[in-house]
Amino acid sequence: SSGGRVTEVDPAARTLVTEFGNHKADVANVIPPQRAGGIAQSAGVADQTGWCPIDPVTFESRLQPAIHVVGDAAIGGAMPKSAFSANAQAKACAAAVSALVRERQPGQPKLINTCYSLVAPDYGISIAGVYQPRDGLLAEVEGAGGTSPLEAQPSVRELEAAYAEDWFRTITSEAFG
Repeated sequence: SSGGRVTEVDPAARTLVTEFGNHKADVANVIPPQRAGGIAQSAGVADQTGWCPIDPVTFESRLQPAIHVVGDAAIGGAMPKSAFSANAQAKACAAAVSALVRERQPGQPKLINTCYSLVAPDYGISIAGVYQPRDGLLAEVEGAGGTSPLEAQPSVRELEAAYAEDWFRTITSEAFG
């Protein structure tokens, strides 16, 4: 973040070229600058940041009318970029598009994001948030959501592990049938 940008990768020499110099590595994980996909760029819905500004009620592009953007490509404000967020946004977007094609005013969505992590087969942790449109972005609903308690009993961790497995089955079924 302070001038250490990777400017070139030489796989044959196993070398990363940075603004600070060359670095040999046995293993390197180079993550390119993140931005919306090429289709968003081609459609003209991504701005100079590389992301897509949207109306947080309808998910309609602020740059191209009648194009709706959900998920990682969208500038979602406080709502994290996750598969669960994209799933929730897609449902809200579909409801908004349905209202718009019937020439009705879309409702104000309240969206949730939940993330479970299995630390072990019987040990789960989670974080959840609730979001709603505010000031042109999706903002956190104060007092909603939260994280797993730090000092939870083993029975709580087991229950969260079970929730994680149920969550995975549900989101996978919704996404892939």
